[in-house]
Amino acid sequence: MDRKTLLAMALCLLVFLGWQKLMEQKFASHNPAQIQSLTPPPSSTEGSISQNSTALVQNASLQTPSKPKQALRQPEQKVTLVTQTGDAILGDSGSFFLGWNLKGYKLGISPDAAGVSMHSVTHEKGEVTLAFDDPNFTYLNDVQGTLSKTPGGAIWHYEDAQVKLTREFQSSAQQAYIDVQVTAEFKNQAPKFAFISMHAQGQEKDPEAQDRHIAYWTNQSIETIPLGEQIAQRAIPSPVKYMAATNRYFLMAMVAKSPLEATGLVQPAGPYIGRMSLSYPLNSKTISIPLRTYFGPKELEVLRQVEPTLDHTVDFGWFTLFAYPLLKILKWLHQFVQNYGVSIIILTLLLKLITYPLTYKSMKSMKKMSKLQPQLQKIKEKYKDDKETLQRETLTLMRSQGANPVAGCLPMLIQMPIFFALYRVLYSSIELYHAPFALWIRDLSSKDPFYVTPVLLSGTMFVQQKLTPSTATDPAQQKMMQFMPLIFGVMMINLPSGLTIYMLVNALAGIVQQMILNKKLDAAPRR
Repeated sequence: MDRKTLLAMALCLLVFLGWQKLMEQKFASHNPAQIQSLTPPPSSTEGSISQNSTALVQNASLQTPSKPKQALRQPEQKVTLVTQTGDAILGDSGSFFLGWNLKGYKLGISPDAAGVSMHSVTHEKGEVTLAFDDPNFTYLNDVQGTLSKTPGGAIWHYEDAQVKLTREFQSSAQQAYIDVQVTAEFKNQAPKFAFISMHAQGQEKDPEAQDRHIAYWTNQSIETIPLGEQIAQRAIPSPVKYMAATNRYFLMAMVAKSPLEATGLVQPAGPYIGRMSLSYPLNSKTISIPLRTYFGPKELEVLRQVEPTLDHTVDFGWFTLFAYPLLKILKWLHQFVQNYGVSIIILTLLLKLITYPLTYKSMKSMKKMSKLQPQLQKIKEKYKDDKETLQRETLTLMRSQGANPVAGCLPMLIQMPIFFALYRVLYSSIELYHAPFALWIRDLSSKDPFYVTPVLLSGTMFVQQKLTPSTATDPAQQKMMQFMPLIFGVMMINLPSGLTIYMLVNALAGIVQQMILNKKLDAAPRR
């Protein structure tokens, strides 16, 4: 890896991380003009929404809940449904799900670490609720019904003088999701809208703040809203395929199923709390809402089984086109070596071999440029006051010697997308979650706990830099290049150790490659 490549990668990485931070702040403060500002409501309330004939949401307001109009509450009933991802716990009151505990995933790498649950992702005691825009039916937010298990899942039922509600759950140990059919039959007056809602909550000084989002799919693309202190109210008048609460590796999602189409609404529900709702208009006194619910890892194949577009919740950034094949190769290699650290090493060496022809061409050009530096410096001093002549004479000299400074950029153009794509793969892929490598590196998705690999990377890049022919004539540029190994080492301190291993192996392979190229190019006859 030549010095120009190192400099470009460092600058691009800084811009890349800075841009991500800027966009997070932009989305956190975004407040569409067409939605009126509201005082954040209590998290236990639900909203009412009015629409015009074109179905654009113009206003959203919340009603104060009244006490449930029902008899004394009975002891709580629970039913557990087994799914491919884990056990979902159903409740008999307002929340459809009281919990959903994943199998095979823990919050830490220690043997006694707690398992990953729905609460650890959304920070809510229960999820998925049904409500209506009419204040006369606010008491239905938390009524207690009867819950019982069925051969294919479970059924919940509630009925009074005004309404009859049912929730039918269908699940299987072979499927990762639970299908829910929500039915409401109003006996007299009916509301105008029904809402299926879910909450997501961040925390003050949340260590996962940059990865905790509300996400939804509309207009053939995914939109995300960071869970910051100020969540702007947002109406989504276009059809919404799903809404989800996500963190870095897991998500809780509710998917709108055919034939009904839903619009959406995102509302602040307190500091760090966002409420997302699928909105359905009632055209009669009865409505039946098909819904698919999922809680589990953000594993691409599993997500696509739940809903094909749900795979967009895995954030590979701008370089998704490169990230997908890189992840596939890593998983394919893992089948043989059973270690993602070793898979990363093998992938790095493969990429080095693939880019070797371009690297050879680049080094050949850099060698020529390096030998021309004394002559170029003389031209620069001779025509320092005549920029047009300086440029013409410089190009004439380089053409006569067959030198091309642009050729040194070719490997960089290949490596930059791969570098950032691999960064996103190692940062976001559930396959790397708590994946061990060797010795002290027990989690490739986390930083090196003892900072050994960043230090080794700095030393290795320093050696590689000494072996690489220099084309820099400006003293300030030369000075900066001397600090590049240290800059890279500092940047990698808090990045995933898997990415640092990639950089380290890439630098070591680069040293070997550079030694071979230096020997080959020095022995080549001059032209």
